[in-house]
Amino acid sequence: MTQLLKEYELLINAQPTMRAVDAARALKVSEAELLHAQIGQGVTRLDDAQIPTILKGLKRLGYIMALTRNGAVVNEIKGVYDKLYISEHQDRVMGIAINPGGIDMRLFLHNWRSVFIVESEKHSSIQFFDAYGQAVHKVFTTSDTDLNAFLNLRERFKLTEGLEFTVQHDARETEADRQQWHSPSEQQVVAFTQAWSDLNDVHHFPNLLKEFKLARIQALELAGEPWSAEISATVLESVLTQSRDKKIEIMAFVGNAGAVQIYSGPVLNLKQVGPWFNVLDDAFNLHVNTQDVSRAFVVRKPTDNGDTIVSSIEFFDDKNNTVLTLFGRRVEGKTQSTEWQALCDKLISSDREVA
Repeated sequence: MTQLLKEYELLINAQPTMRAVDAARALKVSEAELLHAQIGQGVTRLDDAQIPTILKGLKRLGYIMALTRNGAVVNEIKGVYDKLYISEHQDRVMGIAINPGGIDMRLFLHNWRSVFIVESEKHSSIQFFDAYGQAVHKVFTTSDTDLNAFLNLRERFKLTEGLEFTVQHDARETEADRQQWHSPSEQQVVAFTQAWSDLNDVHHFPNLLKEFKLARIQALELAGEPWSAEISATVLESVLTQSRDKKIEIMAFVGNAGAVQIYSGPVLNLKQVGPWFNVLDDAFNLHVNTQDVSRAFVVRKPTDNGDTIVSSIEFFDDKNNTVLTLFGRRVEGKTQSTEWQALCDKLISSDREVA
């Protein structure tokens, strides 16, 4: 038994409910390194060269729970891994699962490096990690999962040789680091704001940031109203409570360097537990560590050839990384509900009154 495994067992015996990610942090290793130390003890490493094929095989498992998280937010959705498409674009492998209301994913597979199967009495899972050993996506079995298909996947892709394992230990770039900060002139700010107002599709916004060499939060600060307004970072409970009470269906985007997971639908059961604010519904759970949310903005963008304005609420951590984005649910080509637009308007006006 390795020293790491001994320390892990002592830690779990003392704190049996501790999450694996928290245990890894306490032991000063990555979550993937901790799993690698447990190979042969309920953990199997799969062939990382086969990650796209493994993903395509998830549909055979039937009803599963998909989990994507970052440092502040966890998104859990139950459903079937259907309509998964994988393509290569400019030497980058991308994936997309299009199941609004179910497993709805955007996958940046060029950032995926390793994959493990973890089996326990409670449930089993397939866990994917990046070069830093941090989880990008996890898929858990449920009582309705085809366990034979799960075992077949394990046997087909298990790695039996070449088990050496290393992760990168240099400092990870933040979202803000990846975008070139600079101090734009007044003329450049005017040009950027005009380009924002001329958007035809919300999906073109990231390219706009690249064109003007702006980090996302910097862009929100510079644009100002009507496109962006900073609000209290503590609004999450109010937003979700109003969405529940007014029966506003939302879209909740949670992402990291390797994946974005999107929930579309209503929220019903809300609960605060310590610093965590939670949505605890049958097929959707959202867990937000409110202590790790530092800033929030109401953001508006033109889409549908500029004919429609969509409003979102974006939440950031103290490193200026986007940790959660909420939209009012809409069908492409249709407007968001008037209730969602009114909710966003009220957030801005209420914040002005407090100021």
